[in-house]
Amino acid sequence: MAKLKLKVDFSKLGTDGFVLRTEGRRVVVVGGRPRGTLYAVYALLEDKLRVRWFTPELEVVPKLGRVQLPKLDETLVPALEYREVFWTEMMRDPDFAARHRLNGHHYPLTEKHGGRVAVYFPFVHSLDALVPRDLYQEHPDYFPLIDGKRKDGYVQRCLSNPDVLRIATDRVRQWLKEHPETTIISVSQNDTFNFCQCENCKALDDAEGSPAASLIRFVNAVAENIERDHPNVRIDTLAYQYSRRPPKTIRPRHNVIVRLCSIECCFAHPLETCSSPENQRFRDDLIAWQPVAPLLYVWDYTPNFAHYQQPFPNLDSLQPNVQFFIKHGVKGLFEQGNYSAGGNGEMGPLRAYVLAKLLWNPKTDVQKHIAEFIDAYFGHYSGAGGKIMDYLEVLHQQVAGKDVHAHIFDPPTAPYLAEDFLRRAEQILDEAERLTDNDTHRFHVRVARLPIWYVNLATNRVTGVAKADLLRRFLSIARKAGITNVSEGRSLDDWAKQMGAE
Repeated sequence: MAKLKLKVDFSKLGTDGFVLRTEGRRVVVVGGRPRGTLYAVYALLEDKLRVRWFTPELEVVPKLGRVQLPKLDETLVPALEYREVFWTEMMRDPDFAARHRLNGHHYPLTEKHGGRVAVYFPFVHSLDALVPRDLYQEHPDYFPLIDGKRKDGYVQRCLSNPDVLRIATDRVRQWLKEHPETTIISVSQNDTFNFCQCENCKALDDAEGSPAASLIRFVNAVAENIERDHPNVRIDTLAYQYSRRPPKTIRPRHNVIVRLCSIECCFAHPLETCSSPENQRFRDDLIAWQPVAPLLYVWDYTPNFAHYQQPFPNLDSLQPNVQFFIKHGVKGLFEQGNYSAGGNGEMGPLRAYVLAKLLWNPKTDVQKHIAEFIDAYFGHYSGAGGKIMDYLEVLHQQVAGKDVHAHIFDPPTAPYLAEDFLRRAEQILDEAERLTDNDTHRFHVRVARLPIWYVNLATNRVTGVAKADLLRRFLSIARKAGITNVSEGRSLDDWAKQMGAE
């Protein structure tokens, strides 16, 4: 740097930003620590030399007789400090995750990758671990008062009880001692409603207009307690379901992350413009948190969790949603997907790839990325790839510009999965399979058509011998693809038994 007399303000690059610059015949590749320079190399390969990493197994490196670069003077600092695509396709290879400049908790990133920006312990829904259930017998007052009775089981805790705060704080300190690599501690509600309505909790929540009040006050107290000894550790909590609306006056401390969850929303249309009541309420809540939370993350949802193998028309909404989050101050995005051991949910490899591109660059050309992926993964646009594009277009036409919404637990009888669509999809995918030019592309097309077969099987559109034959074909392809789950909570084998597989 000194020899070239270059000035780079590293303070503005953060941990992941970088500079690409040409000086005469030299190319300057430099970034912030610990990941910026590595990301600069990947960006140079991908953006300037057209290298592509579509899946861990599918890499495209152009053969160039001569490498020529344009004059470069680029500085890039990502809008999101925390980027996590929670899809199996992105989590099974740390090199692949790093090449897509993902830096979240669930990637096994090592020192050579620059590590992770976020090391959680635990990751979420931590109240049972903070204040164990077995305390109920001696201390029912630690547990929520609901309908006049202290409840046990999978419930929240009484967050106005000072002993609950003491126990939780001691547990956090214990975790930090046992896991010194941790940068974020989860102090977050369990995955249920069942929150406390005792006199003290209810009085605060009613005065503040949201049950988030007692939660944020509790989390703030933990965060304040640990700050002196652990100034670089942050406390993460959720704004989820009953706690999604911010309190009127209570503010999260500067070392508290609020992770807003979009679980109820329609994902067929952009969150910012969709007419559904669920999206209107989410918009209001996100906009309300923006001036309140100094560290605002979002937990977003990107497949159908009740039916991993079911068409889910959300590709057109991915980019506007990411842009909407960033527009309103979001600094971290967790894009939850099909995280089962086998992955390969409906268009999973494509969706994971597109999401990774968006989290790094929300303004990227999504249609270009989709076209390039399909060309490499399914075959050329003039053949099978073009038919896959046709299929995706027909799928998204079922919701585009219509008052037809898609949610993450929709059944196979959802209105966007009507008979006309299924019949047309079968015709297009038949043609795609016929046009494949090699066995790999042919198998990818067969996996891509599993969602149509899944809906036909689940809704009994085929019966008798035809159903048994279709089920055998479905299971043969699914097992060859390594698919382990048909939903977040059901294995492929369990579903097969229910469907009557021999």
